Amino acid sequence: MKKAIIFGMAAVLTAGITNAQDDVVMIEQGGSDASEVQVSVETALVSSHVWRGQVRNNDFVFQPQVTIAQYGVSLNLWANYDLGENYLGVQGDMSEYNFSLAYTLPLDYSEVTFDIGLINYQYPANGAGTAQFGRNSRSTTELFARATVQSWSQYVIPSVTFFGDIAEVDGVYILFDIVAPYQVSDYLWVEGGVSAGWGNTSYNDYYWAGIHDAGWNDYNFYGNASYELTENVTVALNLTYTLVEGGSISTINPYEADEKFYGGVNIAYDF
Repeated sequence: MKKAIIFGMAAVLTAGITNAQDDVVMIEQGGSDASEVQVSVETALVSSHVWRGQVRNNDFVFQPQVTIAQYGVSLNLWANYDLGENYLGVQGDMSEYNFSLAYTLPLDYSEVTFDIGLINYQYPANGAGTAQFGRNSRSTTELFARATVQSWSQYVIPSVTFFGDIAEVDGVYILFDIVAPYQVSDYLWVEGGVSAGWGNTSYNDYYWAGIHDAGWNDYNFYGNASYELTENVTVALNLTYTLVEGGSISTINPYEADEKFYGGVNIAYDF
């Protein structure tokens, strides 16, 4: 089957769970002809909407997505539908959808691979918000660059991703991630990982509703498991514990919680 790799908090989730913590989704093309068009359609039921430590909804959300890849380029459309009420009062509506374009550079420098791209964030149901929360009702766009160390890929896979906003935020967020993958059988894959995100002053001021210095935003501990039901269908389970840094960010937190343990179930179909 074609294995989806999620770039973000879950670094090497095989056909796996996607939530707003995961910023870029790509399809690995190394095992097949790069000229072949690869398409993956997924749907996930997640117990909370969390993105970079921001608990945007404590209730269940529905998150569908589709990914198309060819020649090292991946196009992804991801959406979040709030089943329960989110922190802006949206319920029973689509509060966010993201479009991402990513490219795996044809480089392998000392077993380090590189990816670049952009992500556009849209918030169709969030309305005008309020003076404090309007920041998450305006669309914005980030550019990103990612480096992944493949030297010890059988044991651990470290990576670092730089996100630079070029629209509303004019800030920088850096995600550090390390994941340990393990193939249990030909059909079952599991992994466990940790990640941490750092934001500069502009980024933290914008997303955390106050005056904040540059510093660490969020810490995440996660586990994933995926099982290949058929050649084209994979079911995956994700469990994540996330918390924000204990300083001013958690003191002035416009979202629904300072920490959250949540999970989700995902079904993926690869054409």
